[in-house]
Amino acid sequence: MHSKKTFFLAAVLTLVLAIPSLAQMSANPPEIGERIRALGNELTPAVIGATFELYAPLLKAAPKDGVVVTKDEKYGPAERHRLDIYQPEKKGANPPPILLFVHGGGFVTGDKSEFENLGTYFARRGILAITMNYRFAPKSQWPSGGEDVALALAWIRENGQKHGGDVNKVFLMGASAGAANVATYVFFENLQLKGGDGVAGAILCSGPTYDTSRLDPKMDTVYYGTDESKYPSMSVINHMKGREIPLFIVVAELDPPSIHYQNRALIDALYERDKALPIVKLLIGHNHISEMSHFNTKDESLGPDIIEFMKACSLESK
Repeated sequence: MHSKKTFFLAAVLTLVLAIPSLAQMSANPPEIGERIRALGNELTPAVIGATFELYAPLLKAAPKDGVVVTKDEKYGPAERHRLDIYQPEKKGANPPPILLFVHGGGFVTGDKSEFENLGTYFARRGILAITMNYRFAPKSQWPSGGEDVALALAWIRENGQKHGGDVNKVFLMGASAGAANVATYVFFENLQLKGGDGVAGAILCSGPTYDTSRLDPKMDTVYYGTDESKYPSMSVINHMKGREIPLFIVVAELDPPSIHYQNRALIDALYERDKALPIVKLLIGHNHISEMSHFNTKDESLGPDIIEFMKACSLESK
């Protein structure tokens, strides 16, 4: 039977996401959108580099005031078990929710330092934002990403209040491989913290591997391995039963076709479970990289919707 929680969030967010953001991609110089669209939907080193280059001057000029940053806090035993904290300088009447962000990079590269714009964006809007690193393949393979999310959540449970956050309102957000890591934690209950983790919702942005029967052999097998007999047990879409954490699924219009397939597979699986669509947004005019690079520019294509999702989940949990 469809849960009351899903009905509630759907009702709230149907209204929220139907309202146009005050400033969309067009708020940035028009050539940004034109050049992103001209790059197409392939994810190549050239496209990645060109997208970062487009956003570099915008992010350099972006506001960074009102945020207290603490870097390289250790949350586990490995060298890459480090996280950065973006704390709102101004304190409100109540502790703010906590957003834990997990970066992408094909399971083999990437760093939290590349997403200062995201941490700053949310902290300036009253949210305690945390960006984390995690162990890389091939040395660390599935489900190490989900295990590292669990370790970071354990750190938050012990230390989040010291940094002013509400440890009972934690939201997970992942992009690309980071979304796969978040989904692994969300759907594989054996990885979840015992005694409560405070997770109130999760935002999955362009995850690449929800259905591991359709892995990219050039990229994904470095993390998931080459033993195809194990793939069904690794697929998120085969683990729909159990705890139902509210989800917000985001896909960029110019994501590669394989990303569109993987997210459709997840949406289909959630529909079969809930008999209703999850909260979904197609990010018009963005590619796989600009999906995260646009945060803290004048482009408000996604940020306000994430904040409203967090508010709706927090309201429902009362």
